[in-house]
Amino acid sequence: MKKKKGNKLFNIIFTILFMSFLVVYFSEVTGYYEYQNHKKAVLTEEQIKKFENDVANGKKIDIDEYLVVQNKNYNNKLSKIASKLSDGISNIIESGVTSTFKFLSNLVEEK
Repeated sequence: MKKKKGNKLFNIIFTILFMSFLVVYFSEVTGYYEYQNHKKAVLTEEQIKKFENDVANGKKIDIDEYLVVQNKNYNNKLSKIASKLSDGISNIIESGVTSTFKFLSNLVEEK
């Protein structure tokens, strides 16, 4: 019975990884990432032209007018849970590594 359960878990994990791969692959093939970079470059070029025009016209220049900062808030329940989980796993691994090295240190000192 355990073999079937392990096999089922493997199939679920494999399916999730395969679907993730397909999403990333099709986003690359369709050029989504390049399009996003192109939009940023066009915005930057527009801001450079605006800056050059303002300098040529002798306007007072403030750098904040030309910087395009997109602050996105990625905080949500899932990211908070993932952060807490990551911190917990990090603490467990850190304590495990510390205790392992203490044990090895004690073995070396005893000889």
